Amino acid sequence: MTYRTNTALAGALLTLMALPAAAQEATCGAAVPAGDWVGGSASTSDIATATAPFDLVGAVPPGSYHVSNFTVSQPVPVRVEAQGQFGGDPVIELYDQSGTMVLTDDDSGGNWASRGELTLAPGTYCLATRSYGGGPIQADIRVGLIDHSALTMGSGGSNIQACTAGTPATPLGNGPIDQAAGQEARATNTVNGAPYYRFTLSTPTPVSIRAENQSADPYIYIYDAQGLLLDENDDYNSLNARVDFPEPLPAGSYCIGMRALNNPDLPVEVSVQVYSEANMMQDLYANGEASPPPDGSAFPVVQLGDLTTMLINDGTVGADARWLSFNVPEGGLVLIDAVGIGMSDPMIALFDGVGRELAFNDDANNSLDSQIAARVAPGTYMLAIMQYHRQNGAIRVAIERYVPAR
Repeated sequence: MTYRTNTALAGALLTLMALPAAAQEATCGAAVPAGDWVGGSASTSDIATATAPFDLVGAVPPGSYHVSNFTVSQPVPVRVEAQGQFGGDPVIELYDQSGTMVLTDDDSGGNWASRGELTLAPGTYCLATRSYGGGPIQADIRVGLIDHSALTMGSGGSNIQACTAGTPATPLGNGPIDQAAGQEARATNTVNGAPYYRFTLSTPTPVSIRAENQSADPYIYIYDAQGLLLDENDDYNSLNARVDFPEPLPAGSYCIGMRALNNPDLPVEVSVQVYSEANMMQDLYANGEASPPPDGSAFPVVQLGDLTTMLINDGTVGADARWLSFNVPEGGLVLIDAVGIGMSDPMIALFDGVGRELAFNDDANNSLDSQIAARVAPGTYMLAIMQYHRQNGAIRVAIERYVPAR
Protein backbone atom coordinates (compact mmCIF):
# COMPACT_ATOMS: atom_id res chain seq x y z
CA MET A 1 0.00 0.00 0.00
CA THR A 2 1.44 3.41 -1.00
CA TYR A 3 0.51 6.67 0.72
CA ARG A 4 0.46 9.95 -1.16
CA THR A 5 2.11 13.03 0.31
CA ASN A 6 -0.20 14.65 2.84
CA THR A 7 0.77 17.01 5.66
CA ALA A 8 -1.62 15.35 8.09
CA LEU A 9 -0.04 11.98 7.37
CA ALA A 10 3.64 12.92 7.43
CA GLY A 11 4.11 12.15 11.12
CA ALA A 12 1.76 9.17 10.96
CA LEU A 13 3.94 7.46 8.35
CA LEU A 14 6.91 7.46 10.73
CA THR A 15 4.72 6.00 13.46
CA LEU A 16 3.40 3.31 11.09
CA MET A 17 6.94 2.23 10.16
CA ALA A 18 7.85 1.81 13.83
CA LEU A 19 4.75 -0.15 14.85
CA PRO A 20 4.74 -3.96 15.01
CA ALA A 21 2.50 -5.63 12.43
CA ALA A 22 -0.21 -6.52 14.97
CA ALA A 23 -0.60 -2.87 15.96
CA GLN A 24 -1.06 -1.76 12.35
CA GLU A 25 -4.09 -3.96 11.74
CA ALA A 26 -7.69 -3.94 12.87
CA THR A 27 -10.51 -6.29 11.97
CA CYS A 28 -14.22 -5.80 11.41
CA GLY A 29 -15.57 -9.32 11.65
CA ALA A 30 -15.05 -12.25 9.31
CA ALA A 31 -16.54 -10.59 6.21
CA VAL A 32 -13.37 -8.68 5.27
CA PRO A 33 -9.63 -9.21 5.80
CA ALA A 34 -7.64 -7.29 8.40
CA GLY A 35 -6.66 -3.82 7.24
CA ASP A 36 -4.25 -0.98 7.96
CA TRP A 37 -4.95 2.25 9.82
CA VAL A 38 -5.35 5.22 7.47
CA GLY A 39 -3.25 7.33 9.80
CA GLY A 40 -0.72 4.69 10.80
CA SER A 41 -2.28 3.77 14.16
CA ALA A 42 -5.64 3.86 15.89
CA SER A 43 -4.76 7.05 17.78
CA THR A 44 -3.80 8.92 14.60
CA SER A 45 -6.72 7.64 12.49
CA ASP A 46 -9.57 9.54 14.16
CA ILE A 47 -11.49 11.22 11.36
CA ALA A 48 -13.53 13.27 13.85
CA THR A 49 -10.47 15.32 14.80
CA ALA A 50 -8.65 15.30 11.45
CA THR A 51 -8.00 18.67 9.83
CA ALA A 52 -7.67 17.08 6.39
CA PRO A 53 -8.94 13.87 4.77
CA PHE A 54 -6.87 10.70 4.83
CA ASP A 55 -5.68 9.86 1.29
CA LEU A 56 -4.05 6.67 0.09
CA VAL A 57 -3.65 4.46 -2.94
CA GLY A 58 -4.96 0.94 -2.44
CA ALA A 59 -3.99 -2.16 -4.41
CA VAL A 60 -7.11 -4.34 -4.66
CA PRO A 61 -6.15 -8.02 -5.10
CA PRO A 62 -8.22 -10.26 -7.42
CA GLY A 63 -11.37 -11.55 -5.78
CA SER A 64 -10.68 -9.78 -2.48
CA TYR A 65 -10.57 -6.40 -0.74
CA HIS A 66 -8.22 -3.59 0.12
CA VAL A 67 -9.17 -2.59 3.69
CA SER A 68 -8.59 0.80 5.33
CA ASN A 69 -9.34 1.29 9.03
CA PHE A 70 -10.24 4.47 10.87
CA THR A 71 -11.79 5.56 14.14
CA VAL A 72 -14.53 8.01 15.10
CA SER A 73 -14.33 9.61 18.56
CA GLN A 74 -17.61 11.52 18.35
CA PRO A 75 -20.64 11.49 16.02
CA VAL A 76 -19.65 13.15 12.73
CA PRO A 77 -20.84 13.20 9.09
CA VAL A 78 -18.25 11.24 7.09
CA ARG A 79 -17.54 10.82 3.39
CA VAL A 80 -15.75 7.71 2.07
CA GLU A 81 -14.65 7.46 -1.57
CA ALA A 82 -12.75 5.22 -4.00
CA GLN A 83 -11.75 6.19 -7.53
CA GLY A 84 -10.22 3.57 -9.82
CA GLN A 85 -7.00 4.19 -11.72
CA PHE A 86 -6.59 3.24 -15.40
CA GLY A 87 -10.31 2.54 -15.89
CA GLY A 88 -10.81 0.46 -12.72
CA ASP A 89 -14.34 0.21 -11.29
CA PRO A 90 -14.21 0.09 -7.46
CA VAL A 91 -17.04 -0.84 -5.09
CA ILE A 92 -16.88 0.25 -1.45
CA GLU A 93 -18.35 -1.44 1.64
CA LEU A 94 -18.14 0.13 5.09
CA TYR A 95 -18.23 -2.14 8.17
CA ASP A 96 -18.34 -1.37 11.87
CA GLN A 97 -16.16 -3.24 14.35
CA SER A 98 -18.78 -5.93 14.91
CA GLY A 99 -18.68 -6.82 11.21
CA THR A 100 -22.02 -5.23 10.30
CA MET A 101 -22.08 -3.53 6.92
CA VAL A 102 -23.33 0.03 7.35
CA LEU A 103 -22.93 1.27 3.77
CA THR A 104 -22.18 -0.01 0.30
CA ASP A 105 -21.86 1.93 -2.96
CA ASP A 106 -20.92 1.63 -6.60
CA ASP A 107 -20.76 4.57 -9.03
CA SER A 108 -22.19 7.37 -6.83
CA GLY A 109 -18.88 9.20 -7.26
CA GLY A 110 -19.42 9.51 -11.01
CA ASN A 111 -17.33 7.99 -13.80
CA TRP A 112 -17.32 4.54 -12.12
CA ALA A 113 -16.07 5.96 -8.80
CA SER A 114 -17.74 5.06 -5.49
CA ARG A 115 -18.83 7.49 -2.81
CA GLY A 116 -20.82 7.27 0.43
CA GLU A 117 -21.88 9.87 2.97
CA LEU A 118 -23.39 9.18 6.39
CA THR A 119 -23.14 10.16 10.05
CA LEU A 120 -21.12 7.64 12.06
CA ALA A 121 -21.32 6.94 15.78
CA PRO A 122 -18.11 6.62 17.82
CA GLY A 123 -16.21 3.40 17.12
CA THR A 124 -13.83 1.66 14.73
CA TYR A 125 -14.69 1.24 11.04
CA CYS A 126 -13.25 -0.70 8.11
CA LEU A 127 -13.58 0.63 4.54
CA ALA A 128 -13.36 -2.37 2.20
CA THR A 129 -12.69 -1.62 -1.48
CA ARG A 130 -13.11 -4.29 -4.14
CA SER A 131 -13.29 -4.44 -7.92
CA TYR A 132 -16.74 -4.61 -9.52
CA GLY A 133 -15.51 -7.27 -11.97
CA GLY A 134 -13.41 -9.14 -9.39
CA GLY A 135 -10.06 -8.41 -11.05
CA PRO A 136 -7.07 -6.57 -9.58
CA ILE A 137 -7.21 -2.75 -9.64
CA GLN A 138 -5.49 0.27 -8.13
CA ALA A 139 -7.78 2.81 -6.47
CA ASP A 140 -7.39 6.26 -4.95
CA ILE A 141 -9.14 6.14 -1.58
CA ARG A 142 -10.21 9.04 0.64
CA VAL A 143 -11.74 9.01 4.14
CA GLY A 144 -12.86 12.47 5.21
CA LEU A 145 -15.52 14.60 6.79
CA ILE A 146 -18.35 16.09 4.74
CA ASP A 147 -16.66 19.48 5.23
CA HIS A 148 -13.43 18.23 3.66
CA SER A 149 -12.86 18.46 -0.09
CA ALA A 150 -14.22 15.52 -2.09
CA LEU A 151 -12.08 13.15 -4.15
CA THR A 152 -14.84 12.39 -6.64
CA MET A 153 -17.14 14.60 -8.68
CA GLY A 154 -20.33 12.84 -7.54
CA SER A 155 -23.08 11.49 -9.78
CA GLY A 156 -26.04 13.24 -8.21
CA GLY A 157 -27.31 9.90 -6.87
CA SER A 158 -27.31 8.76 -3.28
CA ASN A 159 -25.50 5.78 -1.80
CA ILE A 160 -27.33 3.14 0.16
CA GLN A 161 -26.81 1.97 3.72
CA ALA A 162 -26.82 -1.75 4.41
CA CYS A 163 -30.20 -3.24 5.30
CA THR A 164 -30.15 -4.93 8.69
CA ALA A 165 -32.92 -6.33 10.92
CA GLY A 166 -33.47 -2.84 12.34
CA THR A 167 -33.74 -1.06 8.97
CA PRO A 168 -37.29 0.16 8.19
CA ALA A 169 -38.46 -1.70 5.07
CA THR A 170 -41.70 -2.05 3.14
CA PRO A 171 -43.14 -5.61 3.25
CA LEU A 172 -43.17 -7.19 -0.21
CA GLY A 173 -46.19 -9.45 -0.60
CA ASN A 174 -48.80 -10.59 1.89
CA GLY A 175 -46.75 -13.38 3.46
CA PRO A 176 -43.90 -15.83 2.91
CA ILE A 177 -43.12 -16.84 -0.68
CA ASP A 178 -43.69 -20.58 -1.17
CA GLN A 179 -41.88 -22.36 -4.01
CA ALA A 180 -44.40 -25.19 -4.27
CA ALA A 181 -47.21 -22.70 -4.84
CA GLY A 182 -45.20 -20.84 -7.47
CA GLN A 183 -45.87 -17.58 -5.68
CA GLU A 184 -44.42 -14.21 -6.46
CA ALA A 185 -44.50 -10.84 -4.74
CA ARG A 186 -44.40 -7.43 -6.39
CA ALA A 187 -44.94 -3.78 -5.56
CA THR A 188 -44.54 -0.40 -7.25
CA ASN A 189 -43.28 2.75 -5.58
CA THR A 190 -40.66 5.41 -6.04
CA VAL A 191 -37.15 4.82 -4.71
CA ASN A 192 -37.61 7.79 -2.38
CA GLY A 193 -40.92 6.36 -1.21
CA ALA A 194 -39.65 2.80 -0.62
CA PRO A 195 -35.84 2.49 -0.63
CA TYR A 196 -36.03 -0.93 1.10
CA TYR A 197 -38.32 -3.95 0.70
CA ARG A 198 -38.39 -7.04 2.90
CA PHE A 199 -39.59 -10.51 1.87
CA THR A 200 -39.60 -13.96 3.49
CA LEU A 201 -39.02 -17.45 2.07
CA SER A 202 -40.92 -20.24 3.84
CA THR A 203 -38.62 -22.95 2.41
CA PRO A 204 -35.26 -22.95 0.56
CA THR A 205 -36.21 -21.33 -2.76
CA PRO A 206 -34.42 -20.24 -5.96
CA VAL A 207 -35.59 -16.71 -6.76
CA SER A 208 -35.31 -14.00 -9.37
CA ILE A 209 -35.44 -10.41 -8.08
CA ARG A 210 -36.13 -7.52 -10.45
CA ALA A 211 -36.50 -3.73 -10.42
CA GLU A 212 -37.97 -2.25 -13.59
CA ASN A 213 -38.29 1.26 -14.97
CA GLN A 214 -35.40 2.15 -17.21
CA SER A 215 -36.20 5.88 -16.93
CA ALA A 216 -35.39 5.67 -13.21
CA ASP A 217 -32.36 3.39 -13.84
CA PRO A 218 -32.72 1.31 -10.63
CA TYR A 219 -29.79 -0.34 -8.84
CA ILE A 220 -30.61 -3.15 -6.38
CA TYR A 221 -28.77 -4.76 -3.45
CA ILE A 222 -29.84 -8.04 -1.82
CA TYR A 223 -29.13 -8.61 1.90
CA ASP A 224 -29.74 -11.50 4.24
CA ALA A 225 -31.30 -11.09 7.71
CA GLN A 226 -27.93 -10.14 9.24
CA GLY A 227 -27.29 -7.34 6.72
CA LEU A 228 -24.74 -9.31 4.65
CA LEU A 229 -24.72 -8.22 1.01
CA LEU A 230 -25.50 -11.29 -1.13
CA ASP A 231 -25.48 -9.70 -4.57
CA GLU A 232 -26.17 -6.47 -6.46
CA ASN A 233 -27.00 -5.43 -9.99
CA ASP A 234 -27.33 -2.48 -12.31
CA ASP A 235 -28.38 -2.65 -15.99
CA TYR A 236 -29.16 -6.36 -16.38
CA ASN A 237 -31.66 -5.60 -19.13
CA SER A 238 -31.14 -2.16 -20.63
CA LEU A 239 -31.36 0.10 -17.55
CA ASN A 240 -33.45 -2.32 -15.49
CA ALA A 241 -31.87 -4.38 -12.69
CA ARG A 242 -32.11 -8.09 -11.89
CA VAL A 243 -30.44 -10.64 -9.62
CA ASP A 244 -30.97 -14.40 -10.03
CA PHE A 245 -30.33 -17.02 -7.36
CA PRO A 246 -30.57 -20.38 -9.24
CA GLU A 247 -29.31 -22.16 -6.11
CA PRO A 248 -32.04 -21.97 -3.44
CA LEU A 249 -31.72 -19.28 -0.80
CA PRO A 250 -32.29 -20.65 2.72
CA ALA A 251 -35.66 -20.07 4.35
CA GLY A 252 -35.76 -16.78 6.21
CA SER A 253 -36.00 -13.01 5.82
CA TYR A 254 -34.29 -10.97 3.09
CA CYS A 255 -34.07 -7.31 2.21
CA ILE A 256 -33.88 -5.50 -1.14
CA GLY A 257 -32.15 -2.12 -1.02
CA MET A 258 -32.61 0.14 -4.01
CA ARG A 259 -31.46 3.44 -5.40
CA ALA A 260 -32.07 5.21 -8.71
CA LEU A 261 -29.13 6.34 -10.78
CA ASN A 262 -31.38 8.66 -12.77
CA ASN A 263 -34.61 9.79 -11.04
CA PRO A 264 -35.62 8.51 -7.56
CA ASP A 265 -39.10 10.03 -7.91
CA LEU A 266 -40.18 7.76 -10.76
CA PRO A 267 -42.17 4.58 -9.98
CA VAL A 268 -40.17 1.32 -10.03
CA GLU A 269 -41.80 -2.12 -10.01
CA VAL A 270 -39.95 -4.51 -7.69
CA SER A 271 -40.70 -8.24 -7.85
CA VAL A 272 -39.52 -11.51 -6.33
CA GLN A 273 -40.37 -14.59 -8.40
CA VAL A 274 -39.56 -18.25 -8.10
CA TYR A 275 -36.64 -18.84 -10.46
CA SER A 276 -37.09 -21.34 -13.29
CA GLU A 277 -34.84 -22.40 -16.17
CA ALA A 278 -37.71 -22.01 -18.63
CA ASN A 279 -38.26 -18.38 -17.62
CA MET A 280 -34.50 -17.79 -17.73
CA MET A 281 -34.29 -19.04 -21.33
CA GLN A 282 -37.24 -16.88 -22.35
CA ASP A 283 -35.46 -13.86 -20.90
CA LEU A 284 -32.25 -14.73 -22.76
CA TYR A 285 -34.18 -14.93 -26.03
CA ALA A 286 -36.02 -11.68 -25.31
CA ASN A 287 -32.75 -9.89 -24.50
CA GLY A 288 -30.96 -11.20 -27.58
CA GLU A 289 -28.37 -12.97 -25.42
CA ALA A 290 -29.11 -16.48 -26.75
CA SER A 291 -30.76 -17.60 -29.97
CA PRO A 292 -34.03 -19.57 -29.80
CA PRO A 293 -34.61 -22.70 -31.89
CA PRO A 294 -34.88 -21.60 -35.54
CA ASP A 295 -38.27 -23.28 -35.99
CA GLY A 296 -39.94 -20.82 -33.60
CA SER A 297 -41.12 -23.52 -31.21
CA ALA A 298 -39.81 -21.74 -28.11
CA PHE A 299 -39.90 -18.07 -29.15
CA PRO A 300 -41.34 -16.16 -32.16
CA VAL A 301 -39.02 -16.33 -35.20
CA VAL A 302 -39.65 -14.78 -38.62
CA GLN A 303 -38.54 -17.20 -41.36
CA LEU A 304 -36.98 -15.33 -44.29
CA GLY A 305 -36.02 -18.36 -46.37
CA ASP A 306 -32.95 -18.64 -48.61
CA LEU A 307 -30.53 -15.75 -48.95
CA THR A 308 -29.63 -15.73 -52.63
CA THR A 309 -28.76 -12.07 -53.17
CA MET A 310 -30.70 -9.80 -50.77
CA LEU A 311 -33.47 -10.06 -48.17
CA ILE A 312 -35.28 -7.01 -46.73
CA ASN A 313 -37.56 -7.11 -43.71
CA ASP A 314 -39.39 -4.34 -41.84
CA GLY A 315 -40.77 -4.77 -38.34
CA THR A 316 -41.54 -3.11 -35.05
CA VAL A 317 -39.11 -3.81 -32.22
CA GLY A 318 -39.79 -2.96 -28.58
CA ALA A 319 -38.69 -4.31 -25.22
CA ASP A 320 -38.10 -7.82 -26.62
CA ALA A 321 -35.71 -8.75 -29.39
CA ARG A 322 -37.14 -9.56 -32.81
CA TRP A 323 -35.65 -12.71 -34.30
CA LEU A 324 -35.12 -13.49 -38.00
CA SER A 325 -33.96 -16.79 -39.49
CA PHE A 326 -32.38 -17.19 -42.94
CA ASN A 327 -30.58 -19.91 -44.89
CA VAL A 328 -27.26 -19.46 -46.71
CA PRO A 329 -27.05 -21.91 -49.65
CA GLU A 330 -23.30 -21.47 -50.20
CA GLY A 331 -20.44 -19.82 -48.35
CA GLY A 332 -19.42 -16.22 -48.79
CA LEU A 333 -19.69 -12.84 -47.11
CA VAL A 334 -22.91 -11.65 -45.47
CA LEU A 335 -23.50 -7.91 -44.98
CA ILE A 336 -26.35 -6.99 -42.63
CA ASP A 337 -27.68 -3.45 -42.12
CA ALA A 338 -30.25 -2.47 -39.48
CA VAL A 339 -31.69 0.99 -40.15
CA GLY A 340 -33.80 2.74 -37.55
CA ILE A 341 -37.00 4.39 -38.72
CA GLY A 342 -37.99 7.44 -36.72
CA MET A 343 -36.53 7.40 -33.19
CA SER A 344 -35.30 3.79 -33.33
CA ASP A 345 -31.74 2.95 -32.25
CA PRO A 346 -31.08 -0.61 -33.47
CA MET A 347 -28.60 -3.20 -32.22
CA ILE A 348 -28.06 -6.54 -33.99
CA ALA A 349 -26.46 -9.87 -33.13
CA LEU A 350 -25.76 -12.74 -35.57
CA PHE A 351 -25.81 -16.40 -34.43
CA ASP A 352 -25.10 -19.62 -36.30
CA GLY A 353 -27.48 -22.59 -36.35
CA VAL A 354 -26.24 -24.09 -33.09
CA GLY A 355 -26.43 -20.83 -31.15
CA ARG A 356 -22.87 -19.44 -31.31
CA GLU A 357 -22.79 -15.64 -31.47
CA LEU A 358 -20.73 -14.67 -34.52
CA ALA A 359 -20.97 -10.89 -34.41
CA PHE A 360 -22.65 -7.98 -32.62
CA ASN A 361 -22.91 -4.32 -33.54
CA ASP A 362 -24.38 -1.06 -32.32
CA ASP A 363 -23.82 2.38 -33.93
CA ALA A 364 -21.92 1.70 -37.14
CA ASN A 365 -20.49 4.32 -39.50
CA ASN A 366 -20.91 7.26 -37.09
CA SER A 367 -24.68 6.74 -36.89
CA LEU A 368 -27.25 5.06 -34.64
CA ASP A 369 -27.77 2.37 -37.28
CA SER A 370 -26.00 -1.01 -37.05
CA GLN A 371 -24.02 -3.12 -39.50
CA ILE A 372 -22.39 -6.55 -39.45
CA ALA A 373 -20.08 -8.07 -42.06
CA ALA A 374 -19.34 -11.76 -41.49
CA ARG A 375 -17.81 -14.61 -43.49
CA VAL A 376 -20.27 -17.52 -43.38
CA ALA A 377 -20.48 -21.16 -44.45
CA PRO A 378 -23.65 -22.81 -45.81
CA GLY A 379 -26.28 -23.23 -43.12
CA THR A 380 -29.03 -21.60 -41.08
CA TYR A 381 -28.41 -18.31 -39.28
CA MET A 382 -30.34 -16.34 -36.68
CA LEU A 383 -30.40 -12.55 -36.36
CA ALA A 384 -31.54 -10.69 -33.22
CA ILE A 385 -32.77 -7.10 -33.72
CA MET A 386 -33.01 -4.99 -30.56
CA GLN A 387 -33.71 -1.43 -29.52
CA TYR A 388 -30.97 0.23 -27.47
CA HIS A 389 -33.44 1.73 -24.98
CA ARG A 390 -36.18 -0.89 -25.52
CA GLN A 391 -38.64 1.69 -26.83
CA ASN A 392 -41.07 0.71 -29.59
CA GLY A 393 -40.07 1.64 -33.11
CA ALA A 394 -39.69 0.35 -36.64
CA ILE A 395 -36.40 -1.09 -37.91
CA ARG A 396 -35.55 -2.13 -41.46
CA VAL A 397 -33.11 -4.99 -41.94
CA ALA A 398 -31.27 -5.62 -45.22
CA ILE A 399 -29.23 -8.83 -45.59
CA GLU A 400 -26.94 -9.20 -48.60
CA ARG A 401 -24.78 -12.13 -49.69
CA TYR A 402 -21.53 -11.84 -51.63
CA VAL A 403 -19.68 -14.83 -53.09
CA PRO A 404 -16.03 -15.04 -54.20
CA ALA A 405 -15.42 -14.18 -57.85
CA ARG A 406 -14.69 -17.18 -60.05
